[in-house]
Amino acid sequence: MILGFDMTSETGHKLVESLDLGVDPRAIKKEVRRLVTPKSVSEYRAKISSKANLPEGVILDPAAGSGGQLLAYSKYLDRPCAAVELSPQRADFCAYQFSKASNNSSVITICGDGTDAQGVMSIVESKTGQTSICMLHVDPARPMDTQKHAVSEMQPSLSVLLESWSEYIHVGPDGPAMTLDLSPRLARQQMLEIEDIVLAVFPRTSMTWEWLSRGGGRVDRLCLQTGPLADIGSASRSVRLWNDGSFSTLHDDGDILDASDMGWSDYKLCLGDLVALIDPVIPKSGLRGVFEECAGYARGELVWIGKSERRPLALLHEEIHSGSEVRPFVVTQGVVVGRMASKLDLMSIDSLASLAMENNIATIQVRCSLEPRLHKRITDRLRQILGQIHGSPGFLIEDGGSEDLVLCKELEV
Repeated sequence: MILGFDMTSETGHKLVESLDLGVDPRAIKKEVRRLVTPKSVSEYRAKISSKANLPEGVILDPAAGSGGQLLAYSKYLDRPCAAVELSPQRADFCAYQFSKASNNSSVITICGDGTDAQGVMSIVESKTGQTSICMLHVDPARPMDTQKHAVSEMQPSLSVLLESWSEYIHVGPDGPAMTLDLSPRLARQQMLEIEDIVLAVFPRTSMTWEWLSRGGGRVDRLCLQTGPLADIGSASRSVRLWNDGSFSTLHDDGDILDASDMGWSDYKLCLGDLVALIDPVIPKSGLRGVFEECAGYARGELVWIGKSERRPLALLHEEIHSGSEVRPFVVTQGVVVGRMASKLDLMSIDSLASLAMENNIATIQVRCSLEPRLHKRITDRLRQILGQIHGSPGFLIEDGGSEDLVLCKELEV
């Protein structure tokens, strides 16, 4: 692939254009692989954004990385798009990505500093004829190999970026249309810091935090939606995104959100208890109370057991049925049929298998903490032992009120 620059602004920003698509771009892909947003997530965000009442103008990503998110916007929204990337190699890859797409004519790639709005806009205006930004998508770089980071460590700096673009982005009655794609590990205090940064530049802006899960037992994405992209009157939204691109949502209606680290019980599970593993986006988003009400319970009626980042557990009075609004956020539910007062390892597999056979359980989903390599060995061994059994599916969880393991028989769908 030959990449050429045919336009340079006075500030050094360069328009990147692909002149030849015949070269395998694998070397470039290796550089940006960790930056790629899953396609299903990118397309979900684009579909949601396409329903918003956006003004005329350009959709801008000032730190575009691989360009995948902007490519999805160009597919679903009838707006020109501009990708800005400081790294020449990443900018080259963006240009390659866009040129391979059938609708690439609506996207331009600029190599340069995304916080220099004036320099970027000099090229945007000359190429698109547009003088304003209708939507800003920001996925700031974060420190590598760290579980936690300060807001000040994000690059580009959110405060510098928003201040720079405030002159060009359209600001409606609810504020500007922005998606800030952030780390799902952000603490509540850091989220408040980010809200303060937004409000310092764009006062009275509507904001909704969105927690997204793809069903892997974790929160996959966290973003702040503002202006026409926000759910007006709603501070928090949980999303379960399915493999086929469909999704389910749950949000508050101005309710007081639950603190994710409060209201957890040390209840010890008993035989016959009905329990459900809940998608972690529900407690993380502060929507446990909303979940309870939508499931037919009074707020505070459900018992939430043993606070867990990945496997929140709720004690139910009755099954949550498939037609329920909250059913998409129930990972699995079942009845407690047995306990094991030992940790799960290669030595305890036979005891677990015997307990399963006593309760006519033919398969076991291990849904407790286990080292990945050991997890595979144990599940493979259980599959061998129980392979000839005809019975119900089951799952193994940790008891929030003790160190025991609990075997549950899954409810029939």
